[in-house]
Amino acid sequence: MTTNEHLYGNFNFTLKAYNPNTRVSIYYDSIEVKLFYNSLQIAFNNAETFYQPHRNMTYLDLFLSAKDVALYRDIAHDLKIERTSGAVEVEIKVRAKIRFKVGIWKSSHRKLKLSCSPRVPASSTKSSQASPCDLDL
Repeated sequence: MTTNEHLYGNFNFTLKAYNPNTRVSIYYDSIEVKLFYNSLQIAFNNAETFYQPHRNMTYLDLFLSAKDVALYRDIAHDLKIERTSGAVEVEIKVRAKIRFKVGIWKSSHRKLKLSCSPRVPASSTKSSQASPCDLDL
């Protein structure tokens, strides 16, 4: 953070997508990722689209940059306090357009919404822990 309460930072996450189904594959046709701190959006990026076969585990690397994000006084104060404790709680929201494939049949697009609230280490030398996510399809 700068002295005038503007945020600069790089956030790297790995999203693990697991498709346990034995017959259904999934096309992720568009993936939009937003990062929030105290309900304030601080970063945005589009992730690479991909195809996930049945019974597959896919790891998706997400890179988000906060560049010159103006923080309100209270939010900047809360962020400074959390940083001194060693970790910051953020919220990641993912919206994707997906299609299902069974054999040669493909469904129409559906909206997938994912929300995760990991605690991110304030230091770049530490790595964060796995965090469960809420999924809405």
